[in-house]
Amino acid sequence: MDPSASPAAPVQPGRPTPDELAALALGADPQRLSLVQLYVGLRGRIPRRTYWLHGVLSLLLLGIVINGLLAIANMDGAAAAKLVNLLFLWPLIAVSAKRQHDFNFSAWWALIHFVPGIGSVVLLLVDGAMPGTTGPNRFGPDPREALARARIGTA
Repeated sequence: MDPSASPAAPVQPGRPTPDELAALALGADPQRLSLVQLYVGLRGRIPRRTYWLHGVLSLLLLGIVINGLLAIANMDGAAAAKLVNLLFLWPLIAVSAKRQHDFNFSAWWALIHFVPGIGSVVLLLVDGAMPGTTGPNRFGPDPREALARARIGTA
């Protein structure tokens, strides 16, 4: 056995681990926000990327899968849709509230989702298109800084 060969190279301080890089690639800061906190909690900020990946894409795909499973179980289509909408109501509000925090707005603005017909469409466009405030605000540090730290650490 070669004494100069080490079993595993230690991670250098300041450099993200592969798990942290994977979480950052999915739009999350692993040091601040778990998936449970993302979908249930109302505190913190998230960038647009996390909103699109977790607040729109993942909830939409999960809704389609659950609707399909309920259709296979011979549940009425309208009742299945209502059940899925009710199931994903809180995660939608929680993710949207964090996006409002990124604008330095109160989470109460996420209740625009309840305006019939246009509320969810307006928040989808606003939350998904507008950049958040740069730097820390009253709701926490800038979520984009974690990605910037990772880019600097891997250079």
